[in-house]
Amino acid sequence: MTARQFLFSDYSADLESFDLRDPALVAEPGPAYARLRALGPVHYLPVHDLWMITRYEEALQVLRDPAVFSSKLGMSFDLARPGATNAGIDYRFGGPDVRVLVATDPPEHQVFRHAVAGMFTRASVQAAGERIAERARSCVRDLLQCSAQGTADFYEHVAAPLPVLVLADLFGIPEDMDREFRTWATLMTSDLDTESAPTTVGRGLDMFRYFSRQLKQQPQPDRPTVFDSVVSARGADVSDRELLAFCAFLLVAGIETTTNLLTNLLAALIAFPNAFEELRSSPELLPAAIEEGLRYETPLQVLWRGTTQPTELGGCRIPAGARVMVSFGSANRDEREFVTPDVFRLDRDPNLHLGFGSGPHYCLGARLARLEVASVMRELLDSTTEIEISGQPVRTNSIVLRGFTKLPIRVRH
Repeated sequence: MTARQFLFSDYSADLESFDLRDPALVAEPGPAYARLRALGPVHYLPVHDLWMITRYEEALQVLRDPAVFSSKLGMSFDLARPGATNAGIDYRFGGPDVRVLVATDPPEHQVFRHAVAGMFTRASVQAAGERIAERARSCVRDLLQCSAQGTADFYEHVAAPLPVLVLADLFGIPEDMDREFRTWATLMTSDLDTESAPTTVGRGLDMFRYFSRQLKQQPQPDRPTVFDSVVSARGADVSDRELLAFCAFLLVAGIETTTNLLTNLLAALIAFPNAFEELRSSPELLPAAIEEGLRYETPLQVLWRGTTQPTELGGCRIPAGARVMVSFGSANRDEREFVTPDVFRLDRDPNLHLGFGSGPHYCLGARLARLEVASVMRELLDSTTEIEISGQPVRTNSIVLRGFTKLPIRVRH
């Protein structure tokens, strides 16, 4: 039985051939995840030699127990190689012997996290608010100008460029390098595509050369940058290669969640017009809409862990050295935690979703992402009376990320 057949089968489906790379699953994982949750909270998938966590309670347990479920041992995006585990992650962040934030455990994890934590405090994010609002206003203006000719692409004009521009500001990148910075960002994120081309030697070298030069510059007290913060980790036995990898990771992490959240949220509001009208009439509900967007279509769908010892989870015995995949997307639709989970609701309270993870790896840039999305949505609510899909949207071709790479819309003022 194939994964495609499993999507529409009953709960007795055989998981022996369940393949996470199946195009039907990538396009719409919800039905399959619901069936997996009905079968149980933990599933062994022989095709990938991994254990998949599909329910909320068990996902939370994994995320909050790094001593047993290690990020360092489990991080690998390669679904094609059963049993493949790395001590780090792939080349985009430096190589298997290079530590990065997402693939370290405490106490090493804190070294990296603390280095840049100051850039993402409430005060720091609020201080960037005016500039973010300005960037959002400019992107939405471009969208509206294009829509005057008919159809505009929300991804192309707003969701893709805005997070890159915001990150460029945090990195201290000159405005005349915005286009180059966007090219680097695209290069770094393209390999998360399910059908991405094989890695080629030399990709991203210009970016790493630039990062290397900036890491050697003297900090400017009047305008601290990400580079200044990253350098502070050098005194904690962090190598220069790891500093470069850290910069690359921050670039990817700071873009993908926000881009996907923007497209997912707008698409969900269009799909649930009553919620959209409620938001228009009560814009104070915008924070609730953003949280529901994070739950309903989780931008980062999965992450991996590796077991450091034999353990029991959800009634299943998992051996040491096993790769565990936590499905945020499935956990956030768990009927045991969320009433009517397949409905986008602005009145969901509490909404304790895992859209930004949980535990020591809770998303460092969560405040920044929320502010970016809020800035865009305020501009859209103020500038339009109606937004509708116009054309064929294109979903991100990834089991890891969920968003759109094309979202054509028509707006009315």
